[in-house]
Amino acid sequence: MNLPVFLFLCSIILIGFASTYVLRTPLLFEERVVFGATLGAVQVSCMGFLIAWLTAVNWQMVLITLGVLLLIYSVIVLKRRDSVRADFESFCIRFRARWRDPASPKTLLFLLGLSSIVSARILSISYGRAPDGGVTAAHLSIYGDWSAHLSYAASFAYGDNFPPKLPTAAGESFSYHFGVDWFSAMFIPLGTDVFAAMQISTFLLAAFFPCVLYCGCRRFTSSIRAAILAVTVFLLSGGTGAIYRFIFVDLPDHGFNVLRNLPRSYAFDGFDRNWVDNAVTGFLYPQRPTLIGFSALILVIVLLLENTKTRDPRTYIFAGLMTGLLPIFHVFAFGALMLLTFSWWLMRRRKYWFYFLSPSLLIGTPIVIWQLPDRDGQTWHFLWVLGKSSWGRNPWDFFWFWFLNTGFFIPLAIWGIVTSQKKFQGKNLPLFIFLVIPNIAIWHFWPGNNAKYVILFLLLASPFVGQVIDNLLSSGGGRAVIAIGLVISLTLTGVLDLWRAIDQKTDPYPVGYLSGADVLVGEWIRENTAKDSVFASANTNTHPVRVIAGRTVISGFPGRLNDLGVNWYERDTDLKLIYGKAPNYESALTKYSTDYVIFGPRERELYNAGDAGIRWLANDDMPEGIKIVYDLGDYQIYDVKGVR
Repeated sequence: MNLPVFLFLCSIILIGFASTYVLRTPLLFEERVVFGATLGAVQVSCMGFLIAWLTAVNWQMVLITLGVLLLIYSVIVLKRRDSVRADFESFCIRFRARWRDPASPKTLLFLLGLSSIVSARILSISYGRAPDGGVTAAHLSIYGDWSAHLSYAASFAYGDNFPPKLPTAAGESFSYHFGVDWFSAMFIPLGTDVFAAMQISTFLLAAFFPCVLYCGCRRFTSSIRAAILAVTVFLLSGGTGAIYRFIFVDLPDHGFNVLRNLPRSYAFDGFDRNWVDNAVTGFLYPQRPTLIGFSALILVIVLLLENTKTRDPRTYIFAGLMTGLLPIFHVFAFGALMLLTFSWWLMRRRKYWFYFLSPSLLIGTPIVIWQLPDRDGQTWHFLWVLGKSSWGRNPWDFFWFWFLNTGFFIPLAIWGIVTSQKKFQGKNLPLFIFLVIPNIAIWHFWPGNNAKYVILFLLLASPFVGQVIDNLLSSGGGRAVIAIGLVISLTLTGVLDLWRAIDQKTDPYPVGYLSGADVLVGEWIRENTAKDSVFASANTNTHPVRVIAGRTVISGFPGRLNDLGVNWYERDTDLKLIYGKAPNYESALTKYSTDYVIFGPRERELYNAGDAGIRWLANDDMPEGIKIVYDLGDYQIYDVKGVR
């Protein structure tokens, strides 16, 4: 990490911290710092995006963004300097208190330190350098999910993708919440490559998320221990389905040496019986939008909760603006907040809700409409899990499925919500809608996305589960033993999966991600082709045209395009025409305004294009208007602008 990047990170937190003083909401000094990471990331991203759209993606854009925001908030902090001083003095006094003191910030600081160490370890091994100059990938779907995120971030940093278009499907609108990837792209002008940008930006958000969750849980629980338990059962969630495999299969076969190289994921088995996955290894790290989305979701709820007495319009407006911007970063979090707050408004229709709902809907609705895919993947399917081929079609399998995926979490959540404090009763009931939604329909082209509603339920219900377990522990005796057993059953698979993510050499990882030749051709493309160039390339999961050069392609990985509502089959058919030099391949090139065709190992393997590549390479057989511009090793690039 270089000095400009370090200063950028500090500025983000400082901007977010200062923005909390726009409000009269009672927050502790350390809470303002913790919330500042999310608030700063959102504001810097949005301001930077507007400035980059008007100018360019460079270090000057980053400097202007920081300058504008720091100037604005320095004025606000100066006006509120007495409050800032009082908050800091309170922090110093409370810091001297004992750990068990409810007012002590030590637990939060310890949690920040621990999450920073774990995040740094996981992210430091996410990418590595191969001996040939290539790139390797570690666990946590770095090879899978992050390939798409790399393409998005690179398209902003290297491809001048303004206004945003989907870089993995030329001509398509960006039907995805790209905010966190743009945030990562802002680190690249400061001297990082796209891989380091992904690691550093993810570290900032991941290190602070457990602390944000803790601050939220403290408001719904009666003690520090209950809040810590809530954070624990969420972050280490994973269901019970793989406990048997670990205790009765892997341990007897390998002994405790199995911990040196865990052979499998214990929270996920390919969307058969265990598909909810661990919160950390299955959602927070791989699905990067959740890091901002979940944090912002908690933050908005905290602001609304703390404002119930004062009903300060500024707080409602601020929370509404945050919510309205959420579709850019995480559309599921936006939907969750809309469902919850609309339910609360129906319970108690008061005029002050207007200050929140108006900016939320006025800003958020157009963004959601713009992001809507051309096709609809929703299908009604009551108790849809019973339709899976590996399950019988009976109610017993329905309940067994949910026990395997969530363990005792759901009954504990019901218990906790029913017995919660008076001020929360009623408001908590809408949480169960996130369990109802995936059971009445498949809402997306990829059914596995239904798990995203379940993880929202686990997130929002975790404080009530933590409170129930804490109450059992406080009772002592047999109830305390039961509580310990519950914690183990709820977290064992998550602990194992997190341990596996920390292990650098878990089979088969690390795996080859990009070869040295891939990196060289990607860098050449980045330096020698126009930023808005469109490439015909293999629609494999990773490709240097996308992740190194940030250029737009005819088609990226089909599975991800299908999930975004893109007709990948038509694009795949067109790529076969191009690489097979079919009689009408020129029309396929024209259809997507293709500038270049690349031939490399992936193209030759996927399209059986070895012979075709040789024919294209032969100058005497090359069609008029096509010229070769790169020929090194296994890669050839053809300029095809003359035939489209």
